[in-house]
Amino acid sequence: MRVIVVGAGEVGYHIAAKLVKEQADVILIDRDRDRLNQVAESLDVQTVTGFGANPETLAAAGLSTAELVVAVTGNDETNILVCRMAQLMAQPDTRRVARIRAAGYYEFFGEKKLRSDFGINLIINPSWEAVETIIDFIEFPGASDVIDVARGQLKLVGMRLPRKHHLLGKPLMELLPRDRGIDVLIAAIYRRHDLVIPKGDTILRPGDLVYVAASSEDSKQVHDFFGLDPEPIKNVVIIGGGEVGYLLAKRLENDERRFNIKLIELDGERAEYLSARLKKTMVLKGDGTDQDLLMDESAGDCDVFIAVSTDDEKNLISCLLAKRLGARHTITRVNRFSYAQLVSSIGLEAMVSARLAAVSAVLKNIRRGRVISVATLANEDAEIIEYQVMPKSKAAGHKLMEIKFPEGALILALIRGEAIIIPKGNTVIDSGDILAVVAKGEAISSLEKLLGGK
Repeated sequence: MRVIVVGAGEVGYHIAAKLVKEQADVILIDRDRDRLNQVAESLDVQTVTGFGANPETLAAAGLSTAELVVAVTGNDETNILVCRMAQLMAQPDTRRVARIRAAGYYEFFGEKKLRSDFGINLIINPSWEAVETIIDFIEFPGASDVIDVARGQLKLVGMRLPRKHHLLGKPLMELLPRDRGIDVLIAAIYRRHDLVIPKGDTILRPGDLVYVAASSEDSKQVHDFFGLDPEPIKNVVIIGGGEVGYLLAKRLENDERRFNIKLIELDGERAEYLSARLKKTMVLKGDGTDQDLLMDESAGDCDVFIAVSTDDEKNLISCLLAKRLGARHTITRVNRFSYAQLVSSIGLEAMVSARLAAVSAVLKNIRRGRVISVATLANEDAEIIEYQVMPKSKAAGHKLMEIKFPEGALILALIRGEAIIIPKGNTVIDSGDILAVVAKGEAISSLEKLLGGK
């Protein structure tokens, strides 16, 4: 597959890196020659220096033979124009993806008209993606990671185990015995920097990041299994009134759970703007790293403290202060990919990244054929992939226990129509079923041969 990625920032780099691993022919366009040289030293990509929406630049990148164009520069207008030019210049079936952040475009055009008028197949809004991730964390307080699979019908919830926990020291076959009727599955374990695909005799250790899969309807079983905080979330404090903070507050205002929301924004003019548009949120002007302000506003008594400003360091500091004051849970927005591993190491819980959410959203939506969608786990060592079982597949018509799956792969769930099934050994796989699978990179080609009937 030939892919043109316009924009060599962190989002463009990580999309290109992922596609290169999948043997795609990637051409990266950016105006910054030094940045392109830097990327070319670490990735096997072709580079073109120039303005990504310029017809000559796109032609030089081989647009006429590209199957996919992804525009993820820091400028919305450039991304829109790239897709429009690709619509005019490329083959009709070339897919076009644009990252668009400014709310004004959505408010003026509406998403459907924005796509149709400018030739965009898929619009990625990092702020929306980040807000949805935060909502998932609120549903699973104390979790370190939450991934939606099968259009949200299946939840993959990750939690890092502390030094003392009821799951430690026992093999998985004892923790989830088949006769107990628990419909959750331990899907993957990160131990230090290594990914472990679990087996029945695997024993959990302190510090493990454990991923559990369950249908959305069985979310209570995930809470019970991990021993997550059973108290409902009511009092929410948000630091940062930018796009993410504003959209999050609006989303919480419309939630039937009726949250008590405080939003703290440093810029006075922006705080007034937010106050006029948020009807159920108390908007305060102030610095989220001011301990006295946090104490005055009872941040230590809140159920969840969410720092989503555009300043990574301030987000980390404000969450640490809130945790010290007694906040039950924290969610920290981190924009730099290099900071992602820092969150858990300094004692904070959940981390959200608008940029990482944008990367995941692009990767989830660009695949075709029997591979339905994809998400990546914490260290990008494994993928969650949805495969459609083809009629000639070696797996079709057989019980799970009869199928030899490649090492490094595990079926999480079977999607049959509207039903989500957490499979057992005697579950029969039918042609047309969609299997949600966690797989290491080296197992993916073998999986495609098994399920596709090659």
